[in-house]
Amino acid sequence: MKISRLVYVCIAAFAIYACSDGEDGAMGPQGEQGIQGEPGEDGNANVRSYLFEDQEIIQGYQSFSVPGITQDILDHGVVFGYFKNVTVPVDTWLTMPYNNSTNILNISRIALGEAVLFSTFDTTVNLRFVVVEGEEGLSSEGMTVKEELKKAGVDFSDFYEVADYYGLEY
Repeated sequence: MKISRLVYVCIAAFAIYACSDGEDGAMGPQGEQGIQGEPGEDGNANVRSYLFEDQEIIQGYQSFSVPGITQDILDHGVVFGYFKNVTVPVDTWLTMPYNNSTNILNISRIALGEAVLFSTFDTTVNLRFVVVEGEEGLSSEGMTVKEELKKAGVDFSDFYEVADYYGLEY
């Protein structure tokens, strides 16, 4: 029994020694170029979406940090705001400004790196800001972002249409 343990210990020690890191060898030859992959899906580097989940909204003004709101966005782009009230069973994104005759929720001010909301009621919401770059206020076809969306048949007050158009996740 003691001999078999000794044999196992010797085998283990040899295995550890045999697998030890030795000197690095010379670099091997360059492998062949692989085949070209399929083209990826078109992206949209000029559109960003910022999601804020389970935000306690209180009456008055509240500021949200949106790093994608740059000076270029302020000068030439557009920011769309949407919310989903998590305290009611309706699972849909509503656009801001929102006014149902008793409650108001809107984007009061857009500034460098932030969006300031104004609310007349207390609630819990998921917020989403969609930041779209523009080129001196114009899209590639010489239209504003909103004109481009309208021409494409996209209702910018409908988050789902905007998300589909720009390839954003819900």
